[in-house]
Amino acid sequence: MDCLERDIDILAVGGIDADLVLKVPSIPGHDEKASAEFVGWFSGGPVGNMACAASQLGLRVYAVCQVGNDEGGARILADYQSAGVDITLCDVREGDATPFTVILVDPTGEKVILHVAHFKPKYDLERMGKALKRTKIMFMWPNNEDFPVLATLARQLGARVMTDIEPGRKGDHSNLKEILQVTDIASFNHFGVRDWTGKEPTTQLAQELTSWGPSVVIFTLGAKGAIGATREIALRRDGYSVNVVDSTGAGDTFHGAFAAVHLREGGLDKALDFANAAGALSVTAMGPRGYLPDYTDVELFLKSQN
Repeated sequence: MDCLERDIDILAVGGIDADLVLKVPSIPGHDEKASAEFVGWFSGGPVGNMACAASQLGLRVYAVCQVGNDEGGARILADYQSAGVDITLCDVREGDATPFTVILVDPTGEKVILHVAHFKPKYDLERMGKALKRTKIMFMWPNNEDFPVLATLARQLGARVMTDIEPGRKGDHSNLKEILQVTDIASFNHFGVRDWTGKEPTTQLAQELTSWGPSVVIFTLGAKGAIGATREIALRRDGYSVNVVDSTGAGDTFHGAFAAVHLREGGLDKALDFANAAGALSVTAMGPRGYLPDYTDVELFLKSQN
């Protein structure tokens, strides 16, 4: 089956949370008490946010997730459907609680995220294989033992693998190489670059990491933009200045937008500019999916900036 016959643009695997969002005057330190303003419960998670962003940008997205039989799980599935994401591959686990996060947002829009996971998802390889045969890009976090298994299966069945490598394993170079060997598009935020490699994010480093397996390596730099590299070229593109309300989910929106341009066979420079713009627009509203721009929104924003 070639790429033209594949009807799933993005297969978004796992990576969902019910997010409790609180505004705080400042991020509290050790043994410090702070007042907080309740903002609300939102559907979130890095994969979930990316899936909804990609769907809003016109991609056909299927979610593979497991939620508890509770209010958080019901909200996640309902919000997926509202965003146009197909949930036929999602399951409800009786007796389990849906993973959730507590997100503290300060007046600058920056945040701290506390994650609470109640169970480990279980994936049926036969069912996944059938879906992957229809898939162009599988997007999944690399933070559990299922990732190398599913990433290897995806590539065997002709799907590309995209992942988001966040901080957590300082200097674990051997594990990083294992992840990159089964990844086609690898993205790190700037904290993740430092944690995993011990180096600062540069175009040279991004291109060096392509030798470990990926065809594309991305470093997201927050408001400063992003770096992208293939084996042939390495670029840095500046971010865009906007009124920041909440930066939660900006990187996830970036990933959805990058995938949208990548699947349309756009060049690396266009993909970085478009994704930077989509990420910038996303931080102008509260919540991880407070504002998910569509393709026209991003193009009009880029025209206004240029």
